[in-house]
Amino acid sequence: MEDPPKLVLKPLPVDLKYAYLEEDEKCPVVVSSNLTSDQEDSLLGVLRKCKKAIGWQISDLKGLALWMGVCIDYRRLNSVTRKDHFPLPFMDQVLERVSGHPFYYFLDGYSGYFQIEIDLEDQEKTTFTCPFGTFAYRRMPFGLCNAPATFQRCMLSIFSDMVERIMEVFMDDITIYGGSYEECLLHLEAVLQRCIEKDLVLNWEKCHFMVQQGIVLGHIISKNGIEDAKFVWDEKCQKSFEELKQFLTTAPIVRAPNWKLPFEVMCDASDLAMGALGQREDGKPYVIYYASKTLNEAQRNYTTTEKELLAVVFALDKFRAYLVGSSIVVFTDHSALKYLLTKQDAKARLIRWILLIQEFNLQIRDKKGVENVVADHLSRLVIAHDSHGLPINDDFPEESLMSIEVAPWYSHITNYLVTVEVPSKWSSQDKRHFFAKIHAYYWEEPFLFKYCADQIIRKCVPEQEQSGILSHCHDSACGGHFASQKTAMKVIQSGFWWPFLFKDAHTMCKGCDRCQRLGKLTIDPQFCPFSTCL
Repeated sequence: MEDPPKLVLKPLPVDLKYAYLEEDEKCPVVVSSNLTSDQEDSLLGVLRKCKKAIGWQISDLKGLALWMGVCIDYRRLNSVTRKDHFPLPFMDQVLERVSGHPFYYFLDGYSGYFQIEIDLEDQEKTTFTCPFGTFAYRRMPFGLCNAPATFQRCMLSIFSDMVERIMEVFMDDITIYGGSYEECLLHLEAVLQRCIEKDLVLNWEKCHFMVQQGIVLGHIISKNGIEDAKFVWDEKCQKSFEELKQFLTTAPIVRAPNWKLPFEVMCDASDLAMGALGQREDGKPYVIYYASKTLNEAQRNYTTTEKELLAVVFALDKFRAYLVGSSIVVFTDHSALKYLLTKQDAKARLIRWILLIQEFNLQIRDKKGVENVVADHLSRLVIAHDSHGLPINDDFPEESLMSIEVAPWYSHITNYLVTVEVPSKWSSQDKRHFFAKIHAYYWEEPFLFKYCADQIIRKCVPEQEQSGILSHCHDSACGGHFASQKTAMKVIQSGFWWPFLFKDAHTMCKGCDRCQRLGKLTIDPQFCPFSTCL
């Protein structure tokens, strides 16, 4: 059993207080401060009995362990969605039915829409892309045009026999009422039991139990009827209003990008720091993003050209999410950078950086330092605390793919298919043996494939991947610890091939402890009847 979560308790009005369902002040709930000790004990008894209906953290929702706030623009999806015209309750009728009672429970659903699962066939329609990958919702997110109607229909189907009798439901707001304390307590237990049956979880922080008044749909309800919620306009409200009005009536310093227009990046560097400004032109130039980075001791010893190009590399890495796939103009006060991109005998470090920026569609333009004022100013700031934090990323994104520590068994085959050359040290016999089998292979970068004797094309597997594939086909959840011939055939059926496949499968099965304890060794792979298919 996991320990109850530690929560931060907010201050409450004088007519409310915290009570706890477990010892050591764990699992808090909000109850009326006007209850007698007996009334509070009986109320807490019902809440402890139905504790599964209350959630204190997102993991209390069945099927959810982590939640992250994401705002997705579903306007295009909504435009082609067939509209669900399920009606929401009339507010005046709801208020009329819930008012005039002495006791109330105000309940609120935890994370509202996320408690409704999306049909498996429709999940892909909610797909969105972010810097961490491409994802789709399994629960109903906010922003879908049919989400309110779907949620209201679901809530009414859950409480169909209780609505207008002991409770009212408006979206995820539930109001339970009763003519006496005992009657209201029975109504609460019935609703909480129904929540448990239907896996509906309530938000403990927004639930108020056994109170005599509360706010429903912007109105105060109590046994006295319906009152408008009062709002006091004080000095803090007036100050916030004036600030908001100023922000809305003045041009912002930083604006959001317009993806239909090209970007401008302004760069500069000095001995102390380097600055870069992401900028885009829309009639008049305006700022999208500022960035500045203090150079370390080694970078301060770079030549002027190296510092200026490093500033460009930093800017492109910092603003990469904006710039990849877009047209870019880079402004710098170092005119030599324009010619450096085509220079073939530059330093290795400069060539490395030049190759690194090849993925961007950019052109470099010269701009004097006195004109490039913002980037020039940023490059001269001495930054006591480096907000960027991380070192400048001048590594190739796929650099690990370019290094090969051990040549695979098919390296000579690949080299021949690409360059039509064989090693000069080979004998004539080696060449005859090589050319006799080379017709069965073809190269589709970065993979080598073989036409097998059964007319099926299979991928050639390098040594470092062979054991993982064999292990997956032999002892994984879909492996089944079959004999070596069947294990090798599963590899072949999966579309993989390498020399001595059956021998390697035999060796793996021979070394498998479970196979040796429960089964018999297979025959030697050289007698395998399936080897003819290769």
